[in-house]
Amino acid sequence: MTVRAYWIGQQIAAEWTLLDPSGQPADGATVSGVVTTPDGTTTPMTVTSAGHVHTATYTPAGAGAYSYRLTAIGAFVDAVEGRFVVRSHEPSAAPITLDPATDVGMVRLLITDVDETAPLFTDAELQAFLAAERGVKRAAALALETIARSEVLIAKHISTQDLSTNGPSVGAELRASARALREQAQQDEDDLIGGTDAWGISVIDFDPQAAYRRW
Repeated sequence: MTVRAYWIGQQIAAEWTLLDPSGQPADGATVSGVVTTPDGTTTPMTVTSAGHVHTATYTPAGAGAYSYRLTAIGAFVDAVEGRFVVRSHEPSAAPITLDPATDVGMVRLLITDVDETAPLFTDAELQAFLAAERGVKRAAALALETIARSEVLIAKHISTQDLSTNGPSVGAELRASARALREQAQQDEDDLIGGTDAWGISVIDFDPQAAYRRW
């Protein structure tokens, strides 16, 4: 299921074409809708009907991950559910760093947080990850783990990546990607510390008498 994104104050319209089990238009049903807000409270939606086509609208007042459910009763009984994410519209927000030559830009590249209009993290937050971890890959892993722990960030990630999947699956994939980055970072360190190729130095046995020995 694709999760669409809206701005605070932008009206959400969920259109539902009601069909019976044979695929024919189902007229005569009464449809109601309810939205579950990020804090768990429910709010009714405004539903307008034209035959078997029903449109439920709602205007969000806050940012976060929302879900909705439309229910048909009467001549035909059915229900449909969906989700959407609402973003804070901040046109004056500071621009984000995308240059992969910088640590912040490379972290963004690794976690695919490159949407300038709706970034998952600010530069300051990524700087905090870099300060908390050792190296860019570990900082990127921490960022992915942070997304995986937040329902709101998961919903934003699904929206910005235009994914058709559910939150738990995305969370599992994010954690797997984080583990892979941490393993890569550890391997990079192991390669740097050990092995002859890392430093270009080979260890050989030293014989102080070799220069005086006749062959």
